[in-house]
Amino acid sequence: MPFDGIALYGTVHELRQLLEGNRITKIYQPNKHELVFFIGLSRKEYKLVLSVDPVNCRIHMADTVTENPSSPPMFCMLLRKYLLGGKIISISQKGLERIVEISISNTDEFMQLKEYKLIIEVMGKHSNIILTDSQYKIIDSIKRISFEVNRHREILPGKIYSNPPLEEKVDLISVDEDYVSIALKKTSASKEQKTLSKWILDSFAGFSGVSAQEIAMRANVYHKIPVSQLTDVQIEEIAKVFLRLRENLLQHNFEPHIYFNHKTKEPVDFWIFPMALYEKEHKLSENFTANEAVSIFYQHKRDVLAFKSLKESLKSQVVKHIKKTRQNLAYLEERLNKTSDLEKYKLWGDLLSANLYQIKPGQNQVLLPNFYNQNEKILIPLNEKLTPSHNAQIYFNRYKKLKATKEIVKKRINDALMEIEYLESTFLNIEQSKNIEDLSEILQELESQNYIKRTKQKRHKVEVSKPLRFKSSDGTIIYVGKNNRQNDFLTFKKSKPDDIWLHAKNTPGSHVIIETQGKVVSDETLTEAAILAAYFSNGRDSSNVPVDYTLVRHVKKPSGAKPGFVIYDRQKTLYVTPDEKTVNNLSL
Repeated sequence: MPFDGIALYGTVHELRQLLEGNRITKIYQPNKHELVFFIGLSRKEYKLVLSVDPVNCRIHMADTVTENPSSPPMFCMLLRKYLLGGKIISISQKGLERIVEISISNTDEFMQLKEYKLIIEVMGKHSNIILTDSQYKIIDSIKRISFEVNRHREILPGKIYSNPPLEEKVDLISVDEDYVSIALKKTSASKEQKTLSKWILDSFAGFSGVSAQEIAMRANVYHKIPVSQLTDVQIEEIAKVFLRLRENLLQHNFEPHIYFNHKTKEPVDFWIFPMALYEKEHKLSENFTANEAVSIFYQHKRDVLAFKSLKESLKSQVVKHIKKTRQNLAYLEERLNKTSDLEKYKLWGDLLSANLYQIKPGQNQVLLPNFYNQNEKILIPLNEKLTPSHNAQIYFNRYKKLKATKEIVKKRINDALMEIEYLESTFLNIEQSKNIEDLSEILQELESQNYIKRTKQKRHKVEVSKPLRFKSSDGTIIYVGKNNRQNDFLTFKKSKPDDIWLHAKNTPGSHVIIETQGKVVSDETLTEAAILAAYFSNGRDSSNVPVDYTLVRHVKKPSGAKPGFVIYDRQKTLYVTPDEKTVNNLSL
């Protein structure tokens, strides 16, 4: 859900308790949408995040923050000038609206005590952070807004700040206990067709569409029911839900929850109260403060976004190189086809050399018997200006040139096929990556192979991560590589010569190692390891996938081969059908 006014209410209550009376020690602006204030003594320093990101606008404290750029933006420099070293006098919210005002006392360049207002409007794409003096005269803002952009008000230096245009809504915390019931009955009597959730949104400040639906669900009423169709019993139940929410807000009885998709584990939502709306989703409710819930939720969102962005970027790069290599392969195969005449030119040269005495000067062609097939005669074109011997030499030279070309092209075709195999294997590794660390390792691999240009920005070297670890039904340990670098490490460094190596046959996939410890491996363990090899391959969605297996001692890496590429012999083949349930049962 958007960062609604109710969630903001809980957050601001905590900020008020922790930050009022403390001084601002540092101000950073990591990007154009975000500010970070360091508040308090070094012994106990709080980090306050103010974000006007159109999708993820928010205000909260955080343990970790985005890295600070070396060159601060202009607005950050201005805030440092006016607010650095200042004391936070008060933090307030306008009712349950998403507007927060932080009053800060600081001395100016003449050592005179001044008061400043930092106003944070948490309103989606209209979010803003505005610095004013004590009389609300705007000093500057993170987003300057002229009448050309917004006809209702200007946010420009020198102008007087005014609140954004707000609809006439009531604050739940300021109404009496009977207000909701009376208002609902009045609307119902008017026969208005407005739905319950729309009525909540239009009538009360602080609600989002999701939290309005939550109210309806708690009352066991469908949120799209027209208010005019509500029964007296339903109206009273809705009023009770509102009353309980109002009491919890007034008494600050917050119980923050974070919700994650039950299957993908991606963050879905958070609120400062439990939500019946997400009862089927995975939830975290570990006695969070409101600020902790906000911080953890948006950190997870940021991580998911970074993961998806890097994943799509890497996939795009690999697909581009696969396409380019396939185009090169088609060109090479075309060149190889053009060398198909080389044996013909050798034969013509041999026939001319053997029959020089029969060829008269000035002939432009000659019909000679094929001494490899006595029943066949071959018509050979000649250059009438050259001697028969010279004509023969020309055909021998053509043969030699095409033969050399064929050898070179065949090698390049083989290299292109190996490169495609490597890139397809890397694409599979990207698809199967579960976190940003897996992708970072693949990124460095692609950089080391010159598929992706290294950026000037310093990046910490990512060590080869640990392979996936499984235990077979009889307790044997099985390892599965997650990427090509890890496959090499697993096969050639971690495993022993008598361990068993498995790989899906003729398709990109992970190296799988059965740790034998010098013992005979059961058929059950071998089959389960083969299922893992098939599952972590391009054959995941197929049946009867062929999986080769052999001893590690029979697996070799050709000199100069790309990461993950091996050759092997003395293999046997098992046919298995990948099964996610089996994989999950074997996982450690």
